[in-house]
Amino acid sequence: MKRSKAFTGIIAALSVVIAGSLGFAGIRYLTTDRGLIGKTEDQLVSYGNENVNVMLNRPENWHQIAAKKLLTHGQFAGIDGSTATIPITAELARQFCGAVDQTDSSFPLETNVSSYLCHNKTDAAYDNLIGRKQNRISWTQNIQYSGYEPVFRQETVRLIFATPPSADELQTAEQAGVVLEADPVALDGFVFITHKDNPVDSLTVQQIRDIYTGKITNWKDVGGKNEKIRAFQRTKNSGSQTAMEELVMQGKPMKEAPVAFIAEDMGSLVELVAEYENETAAIGYTYYYYINNLYKNPDIKVIKIDGISPENENLVSGAYPFTASYDVVIRGDEPEDSVYRNLRDYMLSDEGQEIIRLAGYCPVKG
Repeated sequence: MKRSKAFTGIIAALSVVIAGSLGFAGIRYLTTDRGLIGKTEDQLVSYGNENVNVMLNRPENWHQIAAKKLLTHGQFAGIDGSTATIPITAELARQFCGAVDQTDSSFPLETNVSSYLCHNKTDAAYDNLIGRKQNRISWTQNIQYSGYEPVFRQETVRLIFATPPSADELQTAEQAGVVLEADPVALDGFVFITHKDNPVDSLTVQQIRDIYTGKITNWKDVGGKNEKIRAFQRTKNSGSQTAMEELVMQGKPMKEAPVAFIAEDMGSLVELVAEYENETAAIGYTYYYYINNLYKNPDIKVIKIDGISPENENLVSGAYPFTASYDVVIRGDEPEDSVYRNLRDYMLSDEGQEIIRLAGYCPVKG
């Protein structure tokens, strides 16, 4: 049934109010998009991100770093990536295009940082890059006399910010005749989380591996309460699952987890660990930056590994045993004069690394 412009205008207006109150990562916008299903009917499209619950405004110490503009607004649609790297793209939008915080309603919607972002999570981002698929950013704008209408920026995915490609993703690229060029731009700690009331504060590398192979099944065996360990995992080829398999397990097969113990996204994993059956017995894994800056839960704590915490100095020195990277990835056939290849090179420069630091990450150059 066709909706009136008045109705769709009200919905869009309400979406702006909701988005402004939650920040761009909580809800992007509700828009009417005729292009998806033809010109005879409207469809409401929700641009939600269940992986982020923290408002991503610019830091208090924000300052201009970029000396020149490398990307236009529309070219940001060519950037995809993982949830945990959303703030990198957001900071680039501020540096290159003067994007404003979502909560600043005094500026047009198209200047809000949310209108520059479209990260589809790690596995989808690699699929989009390898397959040269289209990425689209959408937001609403107020058109005088005609209500709220959608605005789109669309571009082939040309660059992604994500964890290193998995073996499956590398195989997919090889089968497609695509070479992936992946370079680390930031360091992060791959961390294990449990309920804040769990008395266990530290585990050894071997204990972690034994938990996930099924050799250790009760918290009492690692200094905790007499509780069965509920070990949560992520879906195959997600960034954190790849890190778990390659960085932590290093070829040791993980015990097959029940479907109820596999989280589709990192936000869900955090909630499951925090709330599973109102117990303190759950354990899961994520990234330190994510749990501190993108998805916070007061019922979660990070477990030290061999007594070492994943602070920046321990990442740079290598003292923390599970140090991971976020990479900037392009295809090998990306033209030499491409703005995206130029952006890749820029992210590896001193100026680019300073932007990484401003966005709250640990730069690879320390």
